[in-house]
Amino acid sequence: MLKNHFIRLFQYNHWANFRYFEFFKNVEQVPERIQLLASHVITAQKVWLSRIVGNPDLKTHIWEKLDWETLEKMAAENTKNWLAYLESADDLEFERVMSYQNFQKIDYQNLVSDIITQNANHATYHRAQYAVLLRQNGIDPPNTDFITFARGL
Repeated sequence: MLKNHFIRLFQYNHWANFRYFEFFKNVEQVPERIQLLASHVITAQKVWLSRIVGNPDLKTHIWEKLDWETLEKMAAENTKNWLAYLESADDLEFERVMSYQNFQKIDYQNLVSDIITQNANHATYHRAQYAVLLRQNGIDPPNTDFITFARGL
């Protein structure tokens, strides 16, 4: 049950990210802050999965602005990797307590299920910031509400 929920969250994440990627192709001037936030979200998802699977990515900087083409490719790869991980996971994996270090070298422990939830919520949070920034620039953002995604299934 939890596995299916997480898979659906990452399918939604992919759908919402790519709605924005397609939308931005038709926007004359995407606010620069959005590109930085999108880079942050996409790289953070890559880093978190690397931590979960025991191969922490210590080279990726989560606040480096990447070009849109790189972001699209990384987002697609993230989706593929997250879905493969989720498909192979079981309830014991989701209940596992994981130890890791953040970028400030502070040690933490969290349930894998909480980390997965964090990734989905983190992306949604920042996509809401995109919408605010777009509206502040007189641009109506695309609808990326989860319920809109769910209606299309």
